[in-house]
Amino acid sequence: MRRDLLFALASQHLTFPLISIIPPKMKKSAFTLIELLVVISIIAILAGIALPVFQKSLERGRATQCASNLRQIGIGTIAYLIDNDDQMFPSTVTSWPVTLQAKYITDWNGFRSPFDKVSATRPTRTNAPGVPVSYGVNTNCFDSAAIPRNASKFAYPSQLILMATSMTTATTITFAGTSENNPSITVPAGATKLGSHSGRNQINVLFADSHVTTMIWADYSDSTSTDGTKRWFPNGVNAGL
Repeated sequence: MRRDLLFALASQHLTFPLISIIPPKMKKSAFTLIELLVVISIIAILAGIALPVFQKSLERGRATQCASNLRQIGIGTIAYLIDNDDQMFPSTVTSWPVTLQAKYITDWNGFRSPFDKVSATRPTRTNAPGVPVSYGVNTNCFDSAAIPRNASKFAYPSQLILMATSMTTATTITFAGTSENNPSITVPAGATKLGSHSGRNQINVLFADSHVTTMIWADYSDSTSTDGTKRWFPNGVNAGL
């Protein structure tokens, strides 16, 4: 009985489905023109968003380096004043950058703002003469025979502008100071913004007490209000005294 059953099973042609272990052939796909244009548009939008942010970051970095330069110049100026009984730089004879570089700030790179771009007219120089200098002394603070200037007698040193980034009145950011021409700054005239960054609305300033800050142009250019006269005139009143 058992033998008959085995024979019957063996004689039957049993078939089982063949399960394929080979994966189906992958279909090759490619971007259509529309899909490609969509991708390009997305990349352009992202780039348009990222670029202004990147440019602002670069500008903030330059502004920070510019302020750092002014701090170093301030430290050098304090050392100079200590050695010279607080008498300010003379308006004639030796230019103040040459005076400071000779003993107090030996690296000329510290006298150049990162906003002062290298060009054919303002090349990179490591030795005088003709080294580009981006900062200027308040003309009202220069020492002269007619009006001696002693820093110890400044009426409001924490409010008095001693130095700042020194640019021309050109519509674009332009520097002209050099190691030999005693770079200076004067009371700004007119309402045109001539700052170094933030849409020319801000400028870095070194005060007579050696602290550095960034000022908006409206405050920097004010020389007539009570605070304005303290910023621009050593006696806190006017340029004649």
